[in-house]
Amino acid sequence: MPEKPDTDLTGAQWVRALAQARGLDRALALFPETVAAAVARGTSSLSPQPAEFSAVTELAAAFDPAKFGEPK
Repeated sequence: MPEKPDTDLTGAQWVRALAQARGLDRALALFPETVAAAVARGTSSLSPQPAEFSAVTELAAAFDPAKFGEPK
């Protein structure tokens, strides 16, 4: 394995890599345009994030078993 992986992928290489990762080699061979369209649709954002959206979210509430006491 090379020390630095190749990160300069063309669109076709990206589609091929994603199809192989998901086990869709045969589908890619039979329907390359359909698989490419599915990859383009699946990897795009559904909608832009609002301006007030923060990438940092609040921590989830932690479960504290001591808060509930001993079972009776």
